[in-house]
Amino acid sequence: MTDEPRGGAPDGPPWSVDLLADLHAGVLDPARSAQLWARVNTDPDARAIVEALESVKVGLGELAAAPVAPMPAHYAARLDAALGAEAQRAFGGVAVQDPPRPGIAPVVDLAEARRKRGRRTAWGVGLLTAAAAAVAIGYGVLPKTQETGGIAEPAPTAGDAQTPLAVSSGNVGEAAPRVLGKKDYGPLKDEASLKRCLSANQFSDGTAPIGVAPVTFDGKSAVFALLLVPGDSSRWQVLVVEPDCTALFKDKIGR
Repeated sequence: MTDEPRGGAPDGPPWSVDLLADLHAGVLDPARSAQLWARVNTDPDARAIVEALESVKVGLGELAAAPVAPMPAHYAARLDAALGAEAQRAFGGVAVQDPPRPGIAPVVDLAEARRKRGRRTAWGVGLLTAAAAAVAIGYGVLPKTQETGGIAEPAPTAGDAQTPLAVSSGNVGEAAPRVLGKKDYGPLKDEASLKRCLSANQFSDGTAPIGVAPVTFDGKSAVFALLLVPGDSSRWQVLVVEPDCTALFKDKIGR
């Protein structure tokens, strides 16, 4: 609270708003508190401030207990679109290169390739960290009206629902932002099947993914699950499993 002293000595009257706030909050030592309450209760101006503080406390308590209205679908869609646009801006599209011409072997600087890949992965985790709070709010606020509850997704474009994201062991970090916020269990069908796969791969029962989507991983049909790493906001756990829960990729990404 901003200190707005009413003038005079600290023992008043009059007393500063900060001192009255500390008295009201019960942070003063018992002897000091008892002495001040005896004097504050006889001062109309001080009582008015204490009563105002009490009304704020009661109002905040009522607000905390009030039911939370679901996020309107059009706002949720705009949030998803903004996250997708930011991911696209940070990563750009997945480059499609012309096939090498016969007889010409491309020269690759392996050290530079590793540095570039490390920077892309670090940028991806930074973006995911910034977006995680928004996704968590979406999962917590929106009611589960269908199997695909959570943040409402924008209307898919042609081919969205039929074509899984193509992922390989070399572009997991780039794929993660496109999975963040989704709840599409693909060949696993439902959340219960995903939980079975998480358990089969040594994840605790309380593990909750922040993104699930069907993918093809090195050409195999799979499900990509993005998970928080407890106590480490700079990294993310990725689990990619086949429909029988066989892990195709299980590792952390980030710095």
